[in-house]
Amino acid sequence: MNSFVEKFKDEVKDYCERLESNLLLLEHEPENHQVIEEVFRIMHSMKGSGGMFGFDLLSDVTHDLESLYDIFRSKKRQIDSEAISFTLKSIDGLHQLMVESPTSDDARFAEKMKSETRMQIARLNAEIHSDEQEDIHATRNSVLSNLNQNTWYISFVPYENILKNGTNPLYLIDELNAFGECNIQVSFDRLPALVAMNPENCYVSWSLFIATAENIETLRDVFIFVSDQAEILIEKVSSQNVLHDETILANFLNTKLNEEIWEIIESEMPEADLLQDEKEEDTVTLKSSVEIPKNSAFAQTTVDSIRVDSKKIDQYMNLVSELITAQSRLELITSMLNHPDLELIAENFGKLSRQLRDNAFDMSLIPLQSVAVRFNRLVHDLSKSLEKEVVLITEGMETELDKNIIEKLIEPLLHIIRNSIDHGIENRNDRLIKQKEAFGTVKIKASTTGSSVLIEVEDDGAGLDLTQIKKKAIQKGIINDHSNLTDEEIARLILEPGFTTAELVTDVSGRGVGMDVVKKRIQEMRGVIELSTVKDRFTRISIKLPLSLSIIDGLLTMVGDGYYVIPSSTIKKIHFIKSKSLKRDQLIEIEGAEFPCLNMHDEFIGDGNAPEEQLVVIIGLDNLLFGLVVDEVIHEYQAVIKPLGRLMKGLDLFSGASILGTGQLALLIDTNKVIKKYM
Repeated sequence: MNSFVEKFKDEVKDYCERLESNLLLLEHEPENHQVIEEVFRIMHSMKGSGGMFGFDLLSDVTHDLESLYDIFRSKKRQIDSEAISFTLKSIDGLHQLMVESPTSDDARFAEKMKSETRMQIARLNAEIHSDEQEDIHATRNSVLSNLNQNTWYISFVPYENILKNGTNPLYLIDELNAFGECNIQVSFDRLPALVAMNPENCYVSWSLFIATAENIETLRDVFIFVSDQAEILIEKVSSQNVLHDETILANFLNTKLNEEIWEIIESEMPEADLLQDEKEEDTVTLKSSVEIPKNSAFAQTTVDSIRVDSKKIDQYMNLVSELITAQSRLELITSMLNHPDLELIAENFGKLSRQLRDNAFDMSLIPLQSVAVRFNRLVHDLSKSLEKEVVLITEGMETELDKNIIEKLIEPLLHIIRNSIDHGIENRNDRLIKQKEAFGTVKIKASTTGSSVLIEVEDDGAGLDLTQIKKKAIQKGIINDHSNLTDEEIARLILEPGFTTAELVTDVSGRGVGMDVVKKRIQEMRGVIELSTVKDRFTRISIKLPLSLSIIDGLLTMVGDGYYVIPSSTIKKIHFIKSKSLKRDQLIEIEGAEFPCLNMHDEFIGDGNAPEEQLVVIIGLDNLLFGLVVDEVIHEYQAVIKPLGRLMKGLDLFSGASILGTGQLALLIDTNKVIKKYM
């Protein structure tokens, strides 16, 4: 049962994300009734599933929220900003009710949420009644009469034990009532004597007539979770609304009592105007699964996707990583034994391991769209609290990243967006004075470039005051009075530790708070963060990240007795060079281009015994070129990256290590840090 409860909790998270997404859409499209219907159905699913799995507080609160949205669903009132903001706040509260053993504090919190929801319902009902109840009633009847409604008879006889799985039959009747006009009768025929009564059993049954435009499938769906725990009959009475014709209803009941066949009363409307629902079967009885016909039970179904626990994906990635390491070991042994059959097996094994690696890699990628709701929600909430009009524009959200990267990326991106709205975008009056649009915009753009992903966050706010930033940097001792920095270098100063003060936020219309932490998080993911700005026009923060943190394609090199992996995505060219012509940190010229280089033998070993002929691996960062001088280039290498231990924590030029087939370690060079340190 615990596994089902965990799956339900995951479903609730999905429900909440879908609710937030739809509610934020309603903020801009309040008349979109398809979205309102979707919100209503999600709430209904949460209510029913919550009761089934014993989360009664969640179910009760969602029931009242469902009633709130029935007002909008029935078009009695158009949804407004207050109701949307209230619902978003309520969604946050629902997460707190996901407890299997609620305390008295949880119960009080749930009661508070229900009370606030009822206040919202009362507010909306008061506005409805203020527009003259008689006119509203007449309009509603007119609308209903114009709809091509059907009248259905529904008999719902729950089994006695239906309450034991958390089902509340009243919720089902309430949902039916939301579909249209109802005539409901409650039966106590099965009620036993008081001494024989079990308070945990259900002895009540219901029969009702409903006039609705919904089709028979929608009525069936109400009972989808209890079809094997009740006797349910749904039968068509008429192709029009006959609820107010007592003669027809009485005749129908007499026909059922006498076990006769009822002849459906057809609508007087022209046949061309009849709803497509007329073609559906007129009577359906929902039975338990054991009574379903064999043809239905064994009908072919296609499953396009399945839900997989992220821990299983991580385990799969780890196993593939170990497989790649074993494959490297096999290649080494094969080269030593020089056996043709073994070479063939090793080659096939290598192909399979690469295919498994690619498959595992694809499975671990998820689109940025999966977290876009978080960004929309933050913009919505901050816009309200700061009283600024801000629009979020997203582009390229289908871009995929390793799920581990996305998990680590969410907080830095949220922080950047928060600073953009709080300190970047001006209020309405200031924007109008600057001849800007009254509303500000935050744009998130994502794209794939080779084996990296580029994410840009740009706002059209006040930009950074570079003069104030430089002044602050001098006061903090980060730079001196004589530092000759470009505008881009000045802007990057806000990423430095110790530069984030409340005073800066007051004096400078830009970022500042916590941007050093953002930079650190990005670098931990082997990423690069860049910043550009124009005062009173925009500020753009660009983040470049690898697609994956666990497996990369690299070039295996050797310096002395040590092995080093250089990421293939950063390599431009490789050239031979005489070691005598090199000096430490010297500029070298290759093919007419001059750029700095690092002699890794001198830097890491320093014994003066470098080979006479070495190789320069030219790497690039944006428009910058840098040379890494190594003793030997071995071959291309699929590197399974493992984190460095505590003993190697001080080696900041390396972002991880890979285990070779020989069991030796190969350090992964962080090319970004190398370039930053030695340029």
